[in-house]
Parts: sequence; structure tokens; C-alpha cells
Amino acid sequence: MSGATETHGSNTAGDSERNTPIASDTATPVGASGSRPSSGTRRFLSRVEKKIDKTLDAFKRKVGPKEKGAGSRGASEASTKASTGKTWPIVAQALKMTLSGAVPFIPDPFKGPAEALLKIIDVFEQAKSNKEEMEDLKARCDLLNESIVNAIKGRDERLLSAELKESIGRLIKGIHDTFLATMVEYSTGMAAYVMVEDNSEVVNEANEKLDRILQCFWIENLISGTLVLSDVRQTVEGHTLVLGDIHKTVQDQKRWMVQLCATTDNHFKSVALNKLKHVPGAAYDSQELAKVNPCFEGTRLKLLAGIGRWMSNTALEGQETRKPIYVLDGIAGIGKSTVAKTVAQHAAAINSLGATFFFSRDHADRQQAAGFVHTIAYQLACCDASYGRAIATAIDDHPDSLHKIMAQQFSTLVAEPLNGMLKQRATPLVFVFDALDECAQPDGSDILSLIISSVSQLPNVKVFLTTRPELVLRIEYQSTSLANCFHLQDIEALIVDSDLQLYLDHYLSPSNIQKVFKGTKWSSWAPEKPQKEQLVSLSNRLFIFASTAIKLILSHQGLGPEKTLTSILGLKPKQGMVELYRKVLDIVTPRNILKPSEDWDLWLADFQTAVGATIVLQHPLSIKALEKLLGPESSNLEPILSNMHSVLAPFDDGPNPTYKIHHKSFPDFVTNTDVCPQEFCIEEPKHHLQLAKCCLETMNQQLCFNICQIPIADQYKELANLPELNRKKLTEELKYAACNWATHLGKSNLKFFDKETQQLLKQFATVYLMHWFEALAYLGQLDTAFSIMQAALTALVSKFKVILNG
Repeated sequence: MSGATETHGSNTAGDSERNTPIASDTATPVGASGSRPSSGTRRFLSRVEKKIDKTLDAFKRKVGPKEKGAGSRGASEASTKASTGKTWPIVAQALKMTLSGAVPFIPDPFKGPAEALLKIIDVFEQAKSNKEEMEDLKARCDLLNESIVNAIKGRDERLLSAELKESIGRLIKGIHDTFLATMVEYSTGMAAYVMVEDNSEVVNEANEKLDRILQCFWIENLISGTLVLSDVRQTVEGHTLVLGDIHKTVQDQKRWMVQLCATTDNHFKSVALNKLKHVPGAAYDSQELAKVNPCFEGTRLKLLAGIGRWMSNTALEGQETRKPIYVLDGIAGIGKSTVAKTVAQHAAAINSLGATFFFSRDHADRQQAAGFVHTIAYQLACCDASYGRAIATAIDDHPDSLHKIMAQQFSTLVAEPLNGMLKQRATPLVFVFDALDECAQPDGSDILSLIISSVSQLPNVKVFLTTRPELVLRIEYQSTSLANCFHLQDIEALIVDSDLQLYLDHYLSPSNIQKVFKGTKWSSWAPEKPQKEQLVSLSNRLFIFASTAIKLILSHQGLGPEKTLTSILGLKPKQGMVELYRKVLDIVTPRNILKPSEDWDLWLADFQTAVGATIVLQHPLSIKALEKLLGPESSNLEPILSNMHSVLAPFDDGPNPTYKIHHKSFPDFVTNTDVCPQEFCIEEPKHHLQLAKCCLETMNQQLCFNICQIPIADQYKELANLPELNRKKLTEELKYAACNWATHLGKSNLKFFDKETQQLLKQFATVYLMHWFEALAYLGQLDTAFSIMQAALTALVSKFKVILNG
């Protein structure tokens, strides 16, 4: 785990302990194995401790001796130069200058508060109070000002991300709302306000609110990667204000370092903790996950900013961020693990990471529930010495709990011993669980139940979870009010393409190519801009495709970068994803059915019906409508499609999902006999004919005269003048059949044009043709009737030509 400091916020309301995301320059020396730090690490810790002591001495000289129990007030008393009343005008002027520069690029919803805040500051400037609380308020304004400055300094205003602009806007609005709440109306006849100078409780409350506002701003932007730890450290260390809090922070840093050394020297010698059968490879920073890269710098900003707001409990959308669980689901290869690793890294950097578990079906110990709780307990013991002591005590007191069911393990080893300590946290402790779908069933469902019922119930805990939207898991996490769900494939294509372009521009830049191929004839080569743009297009929003392409291009083996890029640009997307889709089909195949056997043939027929129909549909249908359209052929439609969520993820939620192919390379793959296993290969003409017959049968069953039950008196009126129609008879499957039957007929293979199809066509043409016209009129599709009939006649003429030629 990457080290960070446990620090404290202002001492304005009861001296309550606070954990702020102000990180030290330290790194936790505890590895995955839990071994003692090396001599080099100890020397590093010693240097950092000396640096902290030096900083502490400097602050003591500025602050003077701090009275016991004085908190931030002691700092204010020591800082007598601020009590002359000159400090506030200086801070106010700096804050006004920053706001004046920030207002032009702040999004519209926040411009009003920003401009109003400028006026409010003028009122504050007139306040002559030298109270300690006012000095603290002045100090915090300076700190808030520096936070805004560090966020935008040295950056081209035009290149600031929309997420950063919105974040600064929320920060300014928070300051505005806090200041406004700290003022009262002085008279009813004019818009004049004065500071409540004689009410220290109000000012203390304002200080506490400003602490929370700044804390949220830091967390949000550190998680998104917009700010880095050096920005936050510079903001804090560059100050001589809020000395009481910073003095306390530095002391906490020193104490944390001492605790860290004690942890590495003594904690992992505990016999109790050694009883935990944790899974080392499940940690985000384990060697097994070394090849899983975090998000490339500058990409996924909008997504990460949203996760940061969720962690900091702030959002414009209301209560969504209050939910303790954030589920990120998406189809295979879209980058869920990359996001999970990024969140884990950034949370660890600000001392907010509790534990991680990255599931994998390629590793036996990471695809089952056996070591899940043990691993969480072990990692929590690593991240905090006090947590470790509490967990070790729980193991000593209840050794049998190690072998109980998962829920009881978690309750005894984690929830009960840590509950009190977690309540003391002001910032959240984050758990990151990746690829839950790769945990074998029923273990995956059991773990999800534990996350919802127990892990997320811990105080000040947030759970970030990624998974493919497998049916069993999806039903559970979408049905709980504790989870905020985000479908990764729903991100706008332009945003993903921009991220991919940024990714490719870096790795295919002349400087990086020169570094990789230094000393070879390829060191001076670089791809042209249109080639990189074409590669972005070929990636089809899949980072896995772009990543694989980069590795091939920058390889020292093979044809060389130029020829390799040319060959990749000549591929279709399916060729880069063949192995991935073969893996998907392998996972879908039932393990309890022997091949060959009658059961296997039946399952394969169901697979062909379900997947074949989904692929050739002209537009997606809900699962219930598709079942009704296919009729008896669809008895096992839902079970089949529920196991195909990795490539056929539903794009809406609820009990009646609609399946949509999110990546066109899948139908390309599954219909290609050269790359797809023969038994899974879909013959499109065959399924088009089957759907054409189902459409005809649906129309022959459901079409009737006056299908919308128009009263006799209204039957001769214009459509626009008709009363409200009874559209219940125009079912979803009938609407689809009426508009698409001829398209499927035209794309069918003529050799399958059997007598059943001829009989259905004859019945439709002689009995239901006029009813079909009527239904199209009610659907507002009457103008398509000619093209539909033309497509049908073209297919029939082709059939007759084959017969005549035969």
C-alpha cells in the first residue's frame, strides 16, 4: 500500500479527531509478504523523520509554545501579528484576485455564487473583530485560496478539464454558502449584512464546514488525478496560517512514522495474524497484477472525477454519492480492471485504502470465497497498526472464527474489532473489489451478498466494485438501494476516442519510439497522424485492442514497427479480439454436459436460437418481447443470454432487460467460420429466415380489423383527429414484426425457403394484408409500406428464378 498520513482537521468543534487526505512524503515499506523493511527503507524513513522534525521545529519557532488543549486557538494566540486586523484584508485581496481569475472559466451553475462571493468578501473585510475564531476563519480562507491557485496555476485555461472546472466551481459555491450562512440580515429595508462578530459558535461552525469543503475538494481531485500529492503538500506546507492544525498534522506524521516502524518490526511477528490464510496475489499492487496498468494519465478523467465525488460524498445530483457501494460494470475488454487499479492507487496515496481483492478465473485462489475475508483482514492489519492489533486480539479471543462461514468471519475478525476506530475517521476507508464475475458461482453471489449486507455497513466505508453484468450478480446489485451503478459502455464515444487518442499519441510519439528502439534503425520512425486516427477507429472504444496493438508495434521481434502498424491497420476489429471471444464462448459452455450427447445437442440448439436471433435483430427487443416473437423456440432464451452478458450487456435495468451488442466485432467473430469454433458459428441467413417466419406468424396471430378499437363514429376521421388510441394491442413484438418481416425475408437463404414459409406468406397476403396496412398507419409507419413490400417481392422473385432455373 502506498503510504499516506493520517492527519487531523481543525479543532473547532470539540477537538474531534479527523483524518484528512494530506499525505506525507513516505511510502509504506510493507510488501505483499508482510516482511520487515530493508535497511534502505529504514534509512529512507529516518531521513523523512528528520525532515519532519526540522519542519516541526520551524513551525514551533513561528507558532511559539502551544498551550495544552488549546487546539487551533493556541495558534491564533501565538500568531499575534494576525490580530492587528491586517491579515484579513491581505487574505481577502488574494482570494478576490483568485476568484476574479477563476470566474471566466467556471461553469454557469457556479458563476452566480462566485460573483456573489466577491461581494460577500467586501463585507468580511469590514469586520474588525480580532477574535480567535475570526483569525481561524481568515487562515482557512487563505488555505482555500491556495487550493484554487494550485489547481489552475501554470495551466492554459483552455486546456483545463471540464471536471476540474466543475470541481473548482463546487469549491467556490461551498465557500459562498458557508460565508452566507455566517452572516445575518442587518435590516429589512436594505440588502446589507454584517458579520456575527459576537457569536463564536457560528464562526466555529463555518470553520468546520470549510474544513469539510476543502477535504472533499482534495479527495475528489486526487482520485481523478487532476491534482497530485505535491499540489496538496505545497498548499499546506507553503503556509504559516492554520498553524495549530498544521502543527498537529506534522506531529501526527511523526507519530505515524513511529507507528509504521513498530508495525513492520513487531506487528507481523504476531502469531495470530499469521493464522490468516490471505491471498497475496489479490492485492492491487501484487506481482500477479503487475501487468494490469492503471489508467493512462489524462484519460478517464470524467469517470474518475465522478468516483472522487462519490468518495468525498459531494455531487450536484443529490444523494447518489451517499451510497456506500459504487458498481462499475461493463463488457469484456472495456477497461474495468484498469479503472479499479487506478482507484486503488489513488486511494492508497491519500491513506484511504482499506483492502483490495482482484478476482481472476485464471488463479484458483482468486476465483473462490475461501480466502476473501482473511485477505481483507490481513490487508487492514497492514494499513494501520491499531487495526492490526484489534484484529490480532479478535483472532486470539475467537480462534474458531477463522473457520466459520464467511459472514461470521467478517463479523468477528473485521466488523466488531474495527467498528469503533472506523467511526473516528472523517475521510472514507475504501475497499476495491475487481472482476467479481470471475469468481465461481455460487461464491460470487455469496461475496456480493456479504458486501451489501456487511462490508458496506461499516462506518465511514466505501466499496468500489467492478464486474461484467452477469445476470445473477446484476439482479442483486441493481436491486439494492445501497449501490450506485455505472455502465462503462455508456460513456460517450467521443470521450473514449479522445482518451484512446491521448494514449496512442504518448506511446507512438517520436520520443517514446526513440527510447524503445534506441540504437536500431527504427529509432527515427514515427507513425503519421492519419494512421493513429485509424488505429483509434479500429479500437472501437476498447482499450484492450489499443493496448495490444501498442505492444505489437513496439516489439523488437517481428516485422518492425512500421510494417507491424501497416498490418494492424489492414485488420478488421474481429481479428484482434478472436482469442478473447473464444474465451467467452468457453466460459458460456456448461461444465455439467458431456460432449457429444443428446443434452449437448439440445443446449447447442438453444444457444444458436438465442444468440442467432439477438445478432440478426434489426433493433434490440426486450427479453419478453423476443421470447414472444420466437415462440416455442425460445424456451431457454433468457438462461442463455444471461450467461452472455460479457458481450451482450443489457443497456437498461429491471426485470425485462433489452440486450444489445455493444461491440460489432462479436457478431463478426461468431459468424465467421474461419475463426469461430464450428459448433458456435452462427449462419445469419438461417436465422434471418427463422425470424421472418416468426414475424409472419406473430402478425397472423395478432393482427385484426380495427386493432386499436376506434369507435364507429371516428373510423373515417383523419389520423390526426382520432381520439386517443387503445395501443395495448400493438405489442412490442407486433410492432417489430410489422416493420421488419420483409427485411428478414430478404436476407434469408433461399434454400431454406420451405413450405411452412410459403403457407405463412399466403395466409398473410390473403387474410391480414389490409390489417397490416392499418397497423402501420397507427404506428406512423404507413410511408414504409411500399419499401417493405418491394423487399418482400424481391425475395420472392429471386426464389421463383431459382425454381425456374432448377
